[in-house]
Amino acid sequence: MRRSGLIIAAAAALLSAGCVSLLPETEPNTLYRLTGSDDGADAGVSQSATITVLIDRIAAPRGLAGDRIAILRGEAIAYMAGAAWISPAPSLVETAIMDAFYAGAPLLSPARAEDGVRARYELNLELRHFEASYDQGDSAAPLVRTALRARLIDRDSRSPVAARTLERTVRASTNRQGAIIAAFSSAATELSRDVATWAQESVCTSDDAPEACPG
Repeated sequence: MRRSGLIIAAAAALLSAGCVSLLPETEPNTLYRLTGSDDGADAGVSQSATITVLIDRIAAPRGLAGDRIAILRGEAIAYMAGAAWISPAPSLVETAIMDAFYAGAPLLSPARAEDGVRARYELNLELRHFEASYDQGDSAAPLVRTALRARLIDRDSRSPVAARTLERTVRASTNRQGAIIAAFSSAATELSRDVATWAQESVCTSDDAPEACPG
C-alpha cells in the first residue's frame, strides 16, 4: 500500500513540474501537426520541373506507424500521454517531404501513386526513427531523432539509382510537450529537405541522367 502511494506521489510530482507524462489515457487531449515545413512552396514551382518522381507510401515499424507520439527511455518505447499526431506519423512525414521537393528540388516533380501520372523514378522510403529519446535522464529535455532509409529506383530499367539512410536530430529546448513537438517539426523539416536534395543530386549524377539535368 505504501509503495502504491509513492508511485502516485511521484506521478503527481512529474505532472506538477510540467514534465511530459507517460501515464495512459483513453483519448488524447491535444492533437499536433508538424509545423515549419515549406507549406505553400508549390505555388512557385518552376515549369522546368519535368522529371517526375513517384513517392511511395512510407513504410514504418509497428511502433512508429500510428498517430501516437513515441518516447524512448532506454530500450523501451512508450507514448506521450494526452497527446497524439493529427495523422499517422508516416503520413505527416510524407507531406513534409512533398513540400520539401517543391521548395528545394526544382528539377523534380513529386507525385503520389493515386495521382495516376507516369513517373520515370520511384522513391521508396522507410521510417526508421521518429521518437524523442530521454538520453540524458527523465527530467532533461529529450533528443528527437528522425531517420529514413531511402531507395531511388529507375522505373524504366527497374534498376536502383541510389540508396542512403538519412538522419536528423534536434534536442527539445525543455521537457514540455510544446517544446518536444517543436523539435519533431524542426527535425522532420531538415530531414525532408535532405531527402529532396539527395534525390535530385542522385538523379542528375546517374549514368543515364535525364536531359533536364544541367550539364
